[in-house]
Parts: sequence; structure tokens; C-alpha cells
Amino acid sequence: MKNRILTIRTLVPLVTLTTLVACGGSSNNDPAVPPAEVIAVDDSNADFCDLLDTAKCLLPFPSNRFTTQSSATDTGLLVDFDARAMPVNAESIAVDPTDWNRNDGFSPGTVMITQVPGINMAQTGAPRLVDLAESRLETSPVVVIDADTGERQLIWTELDANAEEASQQSLLIRLGKNLQDGQRYIVALRNLKNANGEIIPPSELFRAYRDNIKTDSDAAEARRPAMESIFSTLDNAGINRTELYLAWDFTVASTRGLSERILHMRDTAFAALAGNAPGFTIDSIEDISATNEHWGRRIEGTITVPNFMDSDDGASGSALYYADDTDFLPDRLNGDNTLTQPFICNISKLSLDNAALAAPPRATRPYLYGHGLLGDRYQSKNGAHQGTLSNRYDLMNCAVDFLGMSESDIGNAIALLQEASNFGTMPDRMQQGFLGWMYLAELLRHADGFPAQEAFQVDGNSVYDNSRVYYYGNSEGGILGGALLATAHNIDNGVLGVPGMNYSLLLRRSVDFDLYATFMKPAYPDVLDQTLLLSLYQMLWDRGENNGYANHLVSNPLPGTPAKRVLLQVAFGDHQVSHTSAEIMARTMGIPLHQPALVEGRHHDTNPHVEQQAISTYPHFGSALVYFDGGPGPNDEWDDTGTHVPPITNTPPRTGNDPHERPRRDPDAMMQISEFMKADSSVINACGPGPCLVDGWDGSLE
Repeated sequence: MKNRILTIRTLVPLVTLTTLVACGGSSNNDPAVPPAEVIAVDDSNADFCDLLDTAKCLLPFPSNRFTTQSSATDTGLLVDFDARAMPVNAESIAVDPTDWNRNDGFSPGTVMITQVPGINMAQTGAPRLVDLAESRLETSPVVVIDADTGERQLIWTELDANAEEASQQSLLIRLGKNLQDGQRYIVALRNLKNANGEIIPPSELFRAYRDNIKTDSDAAEARRPAMESIFSTLDNAGINRTELYLAWDFTVASTRGLSERILHMRDTAFAALAGNAPGFTIDSIEDISATNEHWGRRIEGTITVPNFMDSDDGASGSALYYADDTDFLPDRLNGDNTLTQPFICNISKLSLDNAALAAPPRATRPYLYGHGLLGDRYQSKNGAHQGTLSNRYDLMNCAVDFLGMSESDIGNAIALLQEASNFGTMPDRMQQGFLGWMYLAELLRHADGFPAQEAFQVDGNSVYDNSRVYYYGNSEGGILGGALLATAHNIDNGVLGVPGMNYSLLLRRSVDFDLYATFMKPAYPDVLDQTLLLSLYQMLWDRGENNGYANHLVSNPLPGTPAKRVLLQVAFGDHQVSHTSAEIMARTMGIPLHQPALVEGRHHDTNPHVEQQAISTYPHFGSALVYFDGGPGPNDEWDDTGTHVPPITNTPPRTGNDPHERPRRDPDAMMQISEFMKADSSVINACGPGPCLVDGWDGSLE
């Protein structure tokens, strides 16, 4: 039909290039009846692209256009990316979509991406980060609704500030609170305006759908019923189709789809123990009480863990092993293969002294310490914060590496930024690493584990109380720690220091990404490709970080896992982990925050803490978010510039002092951590009636 239309256009110049008469192009003999419009569509790549936004094959993103029906999943869908639609690197290698196509939907924290040439955000009045409540208004020009209930979601919009060319700039729609697992959502853009305040017209294809105009494309027409369903749902939600610039739908991955791999691995691994303690070795016991201000004894060894990776040693770059690729559940390599994971434990001087003076039961509380970005277990022995905390409050800690995102994984992380096909190896190894943490917790708890070892005893008795094991992690340890807590049945409540979630949001707002971007940008020089890749990464990263589990951490827990209490200690203006992501995490989990959270006028939002409740009374027996703020200076102990209010764009803070390590070093924060890591797990008010100020700031904004 398309060739015929082109012929007609050549022979009938009076017909405009975008209009044709109906019925195969024959003219209507009645001059009083206007010809029916038929919109021409280039559908040459319709088999693998979404035709709604031609800037990139995968736009708009995410979309149910890239799914197929499945009777094996909880959503009834499987992601169905074609390699021809995926980003291509500088070596002309397209991303292999195999691992993505195991998902039954998209990320619960996904960013929604499209391109709107000429859009002016101020003229449009799109909801911005400065006031998320604007997205709830009836007149909001950008809306995301639950397709079942019509409920509007809390969102903000931003233009990608990393793009220097208009052709590479995208409109990003961010979530102020994660979406629900397994739910279908509709994105609607309407009454978008340019710098002159003029309404921006939609693409010709979307106009055809919106205005019931026929197209010349069988592929485009095949999608029309789905588009009509979207329009009908939007109409029921009070959104008129005649105002639309663009609309599309997508489905969030199911709870089972997000978590079934690690839960299957956990249950298989613990079933193999048959009630016994995991296998382990103790390789060194070091008495350091005479030379260390905080620590008394350091113990190192290895833990034997079932191996679900596709290599004998589970080394960096390995992927999960699937004996049967139809159920998407990892299997143990060769049926019974194991690997060893090194651990370290640090016992404080106070714990040893108290154990020598007092008879059992012991008061020392053990906790697992989660390290920072691409770090390792040895960060647990830091004296300035972990040592001070432990020796002041009678604690001991143990740690293993966060496999997949540890120091040993740096080389693989760089490689994945240059060629993304194997990105799944990172979250695959992260899930394998979670087993090491769970086995470490079991060794701390089990009577035949560490309590029975001389290395952990004083006068023949265990130095610590093995009835509970807590978790405390900072930075990456706060981003991965919630996922660990949500999937571990044997780790109790936890403190997440300078936490966040959703690396696709965090990376471009972090100075830490500067180094890694130097590898990504030459490989994928198109900024729009980079934006898409970060969102694609997130679909797999969800399996190993807070973003995939925030809906199940403090309520609606995963099968076989108790709900947890978590304390989020957040640094305002953090250069490395955006405090905005911690607020999203708190909203998603429905947890309150200490208020006043900040000095009035300090937050970048004109309407701060939207849809966040204040802690009503102390002590607070539940989860919470607490801000710590060193202020803008000049009485800052670190330098004389203070912590500046961060930008609201998707770029990192680059001026002023980075407060990333302040909460963990603050004495009041340490006291709060200690009180939370107790059997009754309460949040105390360590800050008084005002906000939590550190480093001597008196709260003045002068």
C-alpha cells in the first residue's frame, strides 16, 4: 500500500503530502465532501522499534510495546527486546537482550523517557523536583496513573542536563515514590509548550491514534486497539485525549520476578545445611588490644557457600548458572559445587573487657558491616567510626565482601560500561554474595558456629550474645543493605547510613560516577544512549539493590522473610549518594522522618518532604529517616565552605564540602545507631527539638 500512496502523491499534487483520500487513494467525486485523511507511517523498523518516538528505537521507555504474552509469569508478560533495537557501542556491538528478556516487567523505580523537541518546562508548567505535590494537581501536564485505579503517581520531570545537543536531550519523568510490583501504569503528556507558550503538536502517528485518523501501515493499525484502551482509561481518570501530546503504558515486574532468584538460592542453600552451621575455617586470630585504641581482637577466615555461578570459583564476570533456562531459577553448578568467601570479625576492647569481668549471658551485640562503593570487608575495621561506635557501645562486627560490587569487581564494572551485554553478571554475583552474608549471620547465631570457637570466647564462654544479628552499612552498604535485609531471614533490624536506591537515578547525581563515566562515554558517545543504558541496567540491578525490594522491606515482606525495621541516616547535600533518593526510599516504605528535618529554608524544595509524616513521639518503635546536616559554614570543621544546597538537575553537587561521612562520625548519630541495634529497636531523639546539626553548626543561614 505504501508504494501505491507514493505514486498517488506524485500524480495528484493537489493532495497534501500527509493527506490522501480513503479507499485506496481514489478521489471522491463530490467536491462538498472533504477527502478522508490517511497518515503515512514509515514502518520499516516496526518489527523491533516503537514508532511513537522515533528519536530512539526503545523510546518511549519503558513500554509494553516491548513485551510479549507469557503464561509462565505473574504479570502474564515477558520483556521482549530485539537486539536490533538495543544501543550499539563504538565497536558496533549491540547489547544482547537475553538477560533482560527474562524479566516479566520493568523496574518499580523506573525513569520514564521520551523526547519532546522544543519543550519549555516553565511555559509547560511541568511538575518539578522543587514541589512534587504539583504532580497531583488535576491540571498537571505530565501524569502517570495506575491503570487499574486511575490514581495519580507522585512524580517530577526534568530535562537531561547532561546533553549538550538538542538531539540527545530527553525528557525524564522521575518517581517520588516507587510503583507497585506487577501493576500496569499509563504515562500521559498533554498541553506541552515551547518557549513562546505555543502548544507543541504530537507526532503524526500519535495524532492518528488520538484523532482517529487512518494510517497506511498495517503495523501501526495493529496497535490501535491498545491505544484506544489507553485513551479510554485516561478519559476515566479525567484526562481528555484531545489534549494529549503522547501516551503509552508499561507494566512493573512482579514481586516474584524481582525476587525469585535470590529467594530460590537462599532456600536451596539453607535446605542444604539441614539445620547445621555452615562450613567455615578460622585462618587467623590477632590480639590487637595493646596497639589499637578501639579493637581488641581480629579474626579472619573463610565460609563455604553453595555456588550458583557458572564458574567453579564464582569469579567476577561470572553469571548465574541455569541448568534449565525455562524456569529462570539458578541452579548449583554441577549440583553440589561450593565456593569459599573470606570473612573478617572485629571484637571491641570494651567487649573483651566486659566478657572478662562478667559472667554470661553476654551483652555484646554483633552486627554485619556493609562496605562502600566497590570496597571490601576491611572497611569494617575503620577506627574513626566503626571502632569508636563498637568500643563505646559494646558491639562487635563481622563482614564479607559485597560480591559483584566489591574491589575485586572493578575491572568487570568498567568492562560492562563499555559493552553492556553482560551487565547481568554484576547483579548475578551480588545475589551470590548475599548468600555469604546470610551464612555469616548464621555462623554468628548458630550454637555450633562462632560461639563455639575459642576465637570468639573469653574464659571458655562466647564473648557475645548470639540471639540476634544486626546490620549496619554505609554508602553502597546502605544501597545494597536494604536488599539484603529484605531477603535474609536470619538478620534482624538494620541501619542504612547515607543510603539511597535506584542507581539509574543516583549515578548522574554522584561525583563518584565521574571516573566511571570516562569509560562509558567513549563507548556510548550519544547521551540519549547513555540515558537508556542506565535505565536498562536498573532492570537487572533491581535484583541486588534497595530499588527492587523497598516495597517489601518494612511491610508486605517476601516469602520466608520477616518484615524489618530500618533506620536511614541521611546526609543533606551528599555529593555521592543523593539525599533525594533516600526520601524516595522513605516514601516507598511509608516511614516517617525526624522533624524539623532541616533548618527552615535549607531544603531545595519549596514544599519539602511531600507525603512524608513526622515521627510523633520518642522513642519511636519503628523505621525512620533522620537527616544530619553540617550546614553552609563558616564554622565547618572540614573546610570553610560548608555543605551547599545541591542542584535539582540530574548532575552532582560540585561545590562546598561533601558531608558523605558526617553521620557515621557524629557522636549523636552513633548513640542513635546503638539504640536501634537492640532487641526493642527504638529510634531515639538524638537531636533535641530541632534538626540534627553536626560539626558545631548553630543553625544560622546567614
